[in-house]
Amino acid sequence: MGKRLVRHGYELSGAVGPDPAELLRYRRVAAQRRAAHTKRRVLDRLARMSEPGPVAAQFGA
Repeated sequence: MGKRLVRHGYELSGAVGPDPAELLRYRRVAAQRRAAHTKRRVLDRLARMSEPGPVAAQFGA
């Protein structure tokens, strides 16, 4: 990403990159958050699919 910043006219600060252990921890937490979000979406979708439809669409109503 640093090369793209320089290409677009930004100067790099000269700071060192993050420690590999910190990157690993970040990626692990990010993956857990994505999985939780996906799980929430799937469970919500399943709950909505099992809800009864409008009364007019139900047989025998």
